[in-house]
Amino acid sequence: MPESGDETHAPALDAARRRRVELHDALVGAEEAISRPTPGREPDWAADAGKAFTHLRDAFDEHVRGTEEPGGLYDEVLERAPQLAGKVGRLRDEHPRLQADLSREIARLSEPVGEAFDADAVRDDLQRVLGLVVRHRQHGADLVWEAYNLDIGGAG
Repeated sequence: MPESGDETHAPALDAARRRRVELHDALVGAEEAISRPTPGREPDWAADAGKAFTHLRDAFDEHVRGTEEPGGLYDEVLERAPQLAGKVGRLRDEHPRLQADLSREIARLSEPVGEAFDADAVRDDLQRVLGLVVRHRQHGADLVWEAYNLDIGGAG
């Protein structure tokens, strides 16, 4: 819902708002999965976390498609506010690294859990990746605010 500024906006902004909610929900699901107890249930914990991170990766991939596709959010922002090209570029540059981080952690969670499995270390790495995605999501909301003077919303 707009807080101020121009009440009219392009379709890519509406789509970004929907993806923002989906990404938030996936982030919450991933955080919930990795916050569950692990002692004595490491294989189940890793499987559940892997499913949640796969869902998060899929939501993030959809975010990337929607922002980078021709006519997507980044094109709209640049058309409306070309002075934000540097910020758009930085967000674009983060996409491959975050996608690789998510894929790496999913692969790690799909490996057999043995006696050397260190749930605390794995959880720390997963939380770090979650934090990077949260920060990227916030920078995207800040970009939209600067371009449209509009709060993109989307649960958090």
